[in-house]
Amino acid sequence: MSIAIQSLPQSALNVINAYINLKAAENKYIRCPYFRNPRSGRERWGLTAYSGKGSAQEIETELEIIEKLEGKNFSEMHENEIRDIMRKRKLGIECSGFVTRILDAWTREFYKKPIYSLIKFNSSGISWLFCKMRPYTHIDVPTLVHQKNAYEIKNVNDIMPGDIVRFNSIIDHAIIITKIEKDVNLNLIKAYYAHSVSEDNGEGVKEGQIDFASGKWCELPDTGHTIDEKGEPKFYRLFITEPLWQNK
Repeated sequence: MSIAIQSLPQSALNVINAYINLKAAENKYIRCPYFRNPRSGRERWGLTAYSGKGSAQEIETELEIIEKLEGKNFSEMHENEIRDIMRKRKLGIECSGFVTRILDAWTREFYKKPIYSLIKFNSSGISWLFCKMRPYTHIDVPTLVHQKNAYEIKNVNDIMPGDIVRFNSIIDHAIIITKIEKDVNLNLIKAYYAHSVSEDNGEGVKEGQIDFASGKWCELPDTGHTIDEKGEPKFYRLFITEPLWQNK
């Protein structure tokens, strides 16, 4: 039986909900698909929405334009059809972009500053200038968990909402802890998370939970995959989120 439940602030949870319920048309809401930010090319330097790093609102704005370009009526189409068009048009969110936007809502609420003004970019020279010019497109998983910005959590019972779980496989991937449940001895029972994942066909935003008693991971929507297939997870806490819990 859990006695302690903690979750991300509502401002951050609202961001997750916005990606899960993108407004594609009047009375038509869809789940955001995955699109990974290319390391080079015009998408990296074009609109943020097409870099895999855009806010839900930026993506919704582009959906209105795409509907006209495609000559479609999204309000009459199935969600999967719209998501397929988004993938074709390279419009979606990737894992670090998704995590960054959630954390950004938190830092804006409590620090009154965007996340990119609080973290440190591991770059210099012209690369540092690019990071300052287009900060959201240059925040990736290695930046978030770099020793300048975060430290590794060794004891799972110390995990808190806002912590990042990294899977460093073929493609670096990160998920964000959204809620935890602890027992009377303050041992972690469950951790809930959210992420945007590629899977077989640019799956997109999903939510999941880890049952620490059984070691089982499960996700919604159930696609037959869970992120723990990617290997051994490592847990990290950003320095900027730790004081937010200490002040509670």
